[in-house]
Amino acid sequence: MEGDGSPPPGLTVQPTPFDGKWAPRALSGTIPPMPAQSRPIVLVGLMGSGKTTVGSALAERLGRPFWDGDGKLLQVTGMTPAALGAERGLDVLHGLELEVMSLGLAHRPHPVVAAAASVGLDPRLPGLLLEAWTIWLRVELAHLVSRLQRDDGHRPLPGGDLLATLREMARVRDPVYAQVADLTLDATRTPAAALVQRIVEALPFPDA
Repeated sequence: MEGDGSPPPGLTVQPTPFDGKWAPRALSGTIPPMPAQSRPIVLVGLMGSGKTTVGSALAERLGRPFWDGDGKLLQVTGMTPAALGAERGLDVLHGLELEVMSLGLAHRPHPVVAAAASVGLDPRLPGLLLEAWTIWLRVELAHLVSRLQRDDGHRPLPGGDLLATLREMARVRDPVYAQVADLTLDATRTPAAALVQRIVEALPFPDA
């Protein structure tokens, strides 16, 4: 965060109880319709599925801005998802994660958005993504466990049996990811560069 307490450039925000820091506005309705060639591209999936890695590479390939959910959350609140969840609770964290994604959808020029995994819990998600082109990155759960065990601590990982937790997350969120996805890719062992190539080949509209 900037030391003068101002919101980050380019973000429409309002003050909230985050100790004088800034956070996104509350959501209202869905993103307005837009021409197909200018649609934002959104990556969804469970935590550790590679949304940030693939999304940043895709944005560079297409010449678009990259809107990373975790990075923007840190920018507007000054806290990582793990710290925010521990201090404010998961309900607050998940609400802000969806709001951060909505800011990315409204950003111009349209970015590649790496959405937080928790957006799959919110019933507003399908409406918000109506005018986006959405990619679901699927990863075998056992492989996700291996990835998350090497986490740097920024994610709000649960204690106990991580595999069992991921199974429950997948049971709840996968149907929502499937509902909103325009393209589903197995990202278990496929390199990021190959996933980016598949996405570019599947894009249904002109892009850079």
